[in-house]
Amino acid sequence: MHLDVLTLVAMGSFVSACAGVMLLGAWWQSRKTPALGLWGLADIIAALGIASLILEPTLSRYGNCLLALAPGLIWKAARSFDRKPAPLFVALLGAMLVALAIVLPVTRHVAETLSLASGTIYLFAAATALWLGRKERLVARWPLLILTGVHAGVLLTGAYSILNGSILAGEVPSVRSLFGIIHFESIVFTLGTAVFLLALVNERNEAASRKAARIDPLTGIANRAAFMETAERVVDRCRREGAPVSVMMWDLDRFKTINDTHGHAVGDAVIQQFCDVANALLRPTDVLGRIGGEEFAAVLGRSSIEVAAARAERIRLAFAESCRFVENDEVEATVSCGLAASENAEEPLARLLGIADAALYRAKAEGRNRVKRGEQRGAVSSIIRVA
Repeated sequence: MHLDVLTLVAMGSFVSACAGVMLLGAWWQSRKTPALGLWGLADIIAALGIASLILEPTLSRYGNCLLALAPGLIWKAARSFDRKPAPLFVALLGAMLVALAIVLPVTRHVAETLSLASGTIYLFAAATALWLGRKERLVARWPLLILTGVHAGVLLTGAYSILNGSILAGEVPSVRSLFGIIHFESIVFTLGTAVFLLALVNERNEAASRKAARIDPLTGIANRAAFMETAERVVDRCRREGAPVSVMMWDLDRFKTINDTHGHAVGDAVIQQFCDVANALLRPTDVLGRIGGEEFAAVLGRSSIEVAAARAERIRLAFAESCRFVENDEVEATVSCGLAASENAEEPLARLLGIADAALYRAKAEGRNRVKRGEQRGAVSSIIRVA
């Protein structure tokens, strides 16, 4: 079957334009993701640049500017997706250099090679930017990265083909030439990157929604459900390793009085301050969660009761000191804590929380603003505390 080169070029232009319109439409509905708009604009510019290849030679030369501009915008889109700086001047630099080469008669013959080389650099840089953001575990990132890197390699092949004389500058590459793969690969690249970029954005949005559902909005720490799930994993891991595990239960003292006397804004500030203090003094591997209005819990893997008690005491003292005054009000907020521990993590999490809860009740009953250790043989508490 004979493949007409001009038909393939026209098809590539049409596909690129359709992909660009699709991405711009998605960006119009979600303005918070500029990468969609930038990549869509790049596809439309590429469509115009490809179309210029089948027009008169003068327009074809200036089409190289468009074909150099599109990869620059793709680089900016890849950087913006991971919220990294991408100056517009840098994105436009390749197209400006190609335009300058076209204007100057002495360099006009290298404009196409410069356009392909510029596109290669931008696309490799875009692939690198996507790779550097791999810590955010998004599956669609990898096919997008691969397609971008492969397209950069194809453009590099084009620049090499012109330099070694395989194709002439300004000539549309033959299907049978080494660079002829561009007619097919560019369609795969355009469609594939549009699909995977949309998938990448959706994947990130879904991940953000799942994370938001697990985070307490006021404090930014785990909510009750997320805390219980993560804490169970910590206890299970310690059980497998035969390591100790400790549990803390915290309750802000006389919190209702603080709210009634100073207002809910001060009450919220006190809650946030406790979380800040606790996060600063707990280890990164410890799990802290808000399990009620002014109630918090923490699970410390590989920690004995002595280690947990010392850490809890530091948190209690630091919180009392930091909350003597809140928003210029003399608040004198304090916190009480109950502790429980299991030497080999043999106790289930629910029982440890119950033992710590009973210890917390004793701390409240004995005057508040103190840390009490739980009785390991005690029953799970069903006591309802008051501030």
